[in-house]
Amino acid sequence: MWHYSYKISDKYIRIHAAMNPVEAFQYLKEKNLPIILSFPMEEETGHIITGKGLCYVANVHGTSRVTFGKFSPYRLLSFLRTALLCHATFEINGLTFGCVIQDITFHGSVDEKSVVTASIPEALGAFPRRFIRVEPSAKAPAILYVKTVHYGTLSFPVKDISEGGVGFISPTILDLEDKFICCIRLPIENDNTVLSNAVLVYKNEYKGIQTARSPRLSPKGIFYGLELFPHQEDGKKIRVYVMEREREIRKVIQQW
Repeated sequence: MWHYSYKISDKYIRIHAAMNPVEAFQYLKEKNLPIILSFPMEEETGHIITGKGLCYVANVHGTSRVTFGKFSPYRLLSFLRTALLCHATFEINGLTFGCVIQDITFHGSVDEKSVVTASIPEALGAFPRRFIRVEPSAKAPAILYVKTVHYGTLSFPVKDISEGGVGFISPTILDLEDKFICCIRLPIENDNTVLSNAVLVYKNEYKGIQTARSPRLSPKGIFYGLELFPHQEDGKKIRVYVMEREREIRKVIQQW
């Protein structure tokens, strides 16, 4: 998931402050609105990516518990049983909210009629509308090239990417300029390469991600988040790659 800090308007904060988690889930149930669940999953040995699926609120139990059902794809439940962390994102009146799903209890076998209950969170997080983000495949990685002040051009496997940003992990601290041009090699159409203006918007220690199925941690280092400003045509190329990669990940979940 993006770790970037976004500037949120005062109006957005006021609306967010008034959104009660219980009322939010009741609203989702009444309007039959979907919830996007995201969770870490191991696509290849040691390669952790973010899986996604849909569900709906089946019932709200007072102020403490909520029941989710109608999972799509239904095999999503198999991953949720082994995930150490699950995040829910949903929209209400054009605003995006999110929360961590905890204390999950599974009911029945893994099929279309399965449901789960979880604790209602104490608060919701508010998020501006963002581009869809994916993690590249280990077999067909996307490669980022950046120019550093003292070491010249360095290359890194892309950790995650969207039309508006890219994240990568460096084993050491880099001396990046505030604004620069980066190059991204996308594994589509015979390794399509795009150039983009970029701004460093996030830098922090990356401690890795772990799942119940895999006790191994992904590589540690410094996580860097860049905001991208690609040419319109290059933005389309990134968008095509993201869409194709999303289909690949959905296929992994459906066939698991």
